[in-house]
Amino acid sequence: MKAIPGTNITIFLLFFGLAALEAVQSRNWIRVALWAALALVFLRADGLKLR
Repeated sequence: MKAIPGTNITIFLLFFGLAALEAVQSRNWIRVALWAALALVFLRADGLKLR
């Protein structure tokens, strides 16, 4: 079964976007930095997988 294009980014935006939004609303800057760092790691890993 082939993967549908764009599903990875959709899941990424839903999960990390909502988590980061919640952290910003609660003004928990350490948690915001954690989610941002995790997002960068996952985006980098996804980019390496495509090569």
